[in-house]
This record gives sequence, structure tokens and C-alpha cells, in this order.
Amino acid sequence: MPAEAQTLRYLGQQILPHGYTFRGTDVGGLSGLDYDPASRRFVAISDDRSRRQPARFYLLRLDLARFNTGAAPGHAGVELLDMTYLRDEAERLYEPRAVDPEAVRFGLAPDSLWWASEGDARRGIPPAITEVGASGTAWRSLDVPAHVLPGKKRGVRDNLAFESLALDRAAGRLYVGTENALQQDGPEADVGQPSPARILAFELASGKLLAEYVYIVEAVPQAPPLPLMFRTNGLVELLAGEGMLLALERAYVQGVGNSVRIYRLDLEDATDVSGIASLAGATFQPVRKTLLLDLGTLGVRLDNLEGMSWGPRTAAGRPSLVLVADDNFSPLQETQFLAFEMADRAD
Repeated sequence: MPAEAQTLRYLGQQILPHGYTFRGTDVGGLSGLDYDPASRRFVAISDDRSRRQPARFYLLRLDLARFNTGAAPGHAGVELLDMTYLRDEAERLYEPRAVDPEAVRFGLAPDSLWWASEGDARRGIPPAITEVGASGTAWRSLDVPAHVLPGKKRGVRDNLAFESLALDRAAGRLYVGTENALQQDGPEADVGQPSPARILAFELASGKLLAEYVYIVEAVPQAPPLPLMFRTNGLVELLAGEGMLLALERAYVQGVGNSVRIYRLDLEDATDVSGIASLAGATFQPVRKTLLLDLGTLGVRLDNLEGMSWGPRTAAGRPSLVLVADDNFSPLQETQFLAFEMADRAD
């Protein structure tokens, strides 16, 4: 079905209360989410940089039947099942600020997971894409191209690196996206200023980089009340499956709030820019984007939504989609889960 003929129907939400704990850890900072149909479990990764507790992921069940559109939706539909610490190849826990977990996907191998780290550009720590086993110990990492590595006036910007991760099982490919442009590629997103981010495509079997595509992050949608107040927009998640590739863009404007949009992507005519170290002055065709849903139309307070996953089929046999918000461990924010059903616009 053409992308223009589809949309997402809102089913409801659940909200974990601030200070929620599980197995001695603070449940927060949930920046990535994925679903395994075989076990009917979700995995969620926390972007705790091993500062509160060691870097970790959780296994959970989400009962979409308990999601609701009420003003106080509760959290009865969210059940934490397990927690696992992430470890390097030497089975060591990560030191504080050594990693910044932002995205997670179930792998092709049994009990495997892929996760992406933004790194820390200011400290010269590169972004990373790592496969781990059920114990959380690293099996292997993919090679990140040199022009992406942080450096002086080149590479990823601090806190605008690998925020998104998608695994295309049918094609045996993994996609990872930068949140905004590389330093040498263009500016950060701002009011009236879009940003040319990159999507990197890897072959899972070999780990080889296959291509890179330009994804245009939209301009920040609204100016803040005062000129120096913080604002941003970024590509915060990618999701493959159901015959499509989706992108989640989340904007935040201090004094205004969050703006979130979901797009369907088409890579077919996009230029492979993997051989272009800098996009400045280059000619290319970016990834085609079709808006599926502007969440601002829901009439729901939106938090810092960063994770996106398919979920179980709905009663109508349609794909469900679930989003999760990173609360930054702040009492002013929420660990918010939103659920949707893929639908035809004519319905």
C-alpha cells in the first residue's frame, strides 16, 4: 500500500511513576525499545551512562489492552521481567560516561541484541554499534567510518550521534542514524534551519558498510520565548519491518515542549554518499520522507519520545506500534509509553 494511504491510530498510553525501581536500579532514561514476537517480550535500553547504576537493559511485557486515553492512564500494562547489565568483550561493566546507550534491537542470532552508543564526542569517545548475548557481554562491534568519528571540526557532534537503530531481518541489514549532521556536513537543526543527518547501512553477516544516505532533519518547528533558550530537533529512532522503514523525529523547545513526528522512508532513489567525507558543496538526493503522523494532533502531552518498536498484532490483525519516552531521570518528566495501530487513512 502506498505510504500516503496509511496512518497511525492512537490506542492510548501508560506512564511509569517517577522513582520506579526494579532489581535495585532506577527505571528511567528509556531511549530504545524493541519487540520479539516469539517470546512476546519487549526490550528497553536505559541511557544511564553508568552514573546511577551500570549501563543496562530491561525485558518487559506490555499489555496494550490496558493502554488507555484517560487523563491518568496508570501503568498496569507495563510489567518488568528482567534486568541485565551491559559488559565489554572482557566481561567488565562499563565505567561512568564510557558509553551512552540510546537504541536497541533483537538480533538475528538466538538471544542476541544489537545496541547503539552515542559515545561522548567532547571526550573523544566514539559512537559504537555492538552485538551482545543474553548476558549483556559484547560479542562484536561494527567498524564506524573515519569521517563519522569525533574530531576537530569533523565527525559526530556531542549528544547528536547514534541515537537510532533499525534491523531489517529480511534484507540482513542494520541501519544506524546520526541525530543531526556531522560537523563537516552542515549545521545543527535550528529554527528555520534543517540539518543533513546520515543513515548508515551495514550488512549484518559481514559487518561491512554498504551505503550511507542523507536524511534531512526538519527545522526546529517553533522559536523559544527567549532567543538564548535551548531548542533542538533530531532523528531519534529508525524502525524496519512490516515492509517499511520508519523514522522518529523529536523536537524540543525550552519553554514550549516536545514536538514528535513519524515518517515513512524510501531509500530507493537516495544517493549513496559513503564515499563523500563532507557533504558541504556536494550534490545528492536525500532519503524521501512521507509523514505518517504528527503526534501534536493527538491532544496528548508528549514527553521526550526516543524509542519506537513494532508490537503484537491488534484484534483487527493490524501491526501495532509502541513509543517510549526518555525521562532523563527527572521528576519533571515521565517514562511514557504510547501505543498505535497501523490503519488506512480512509478508515
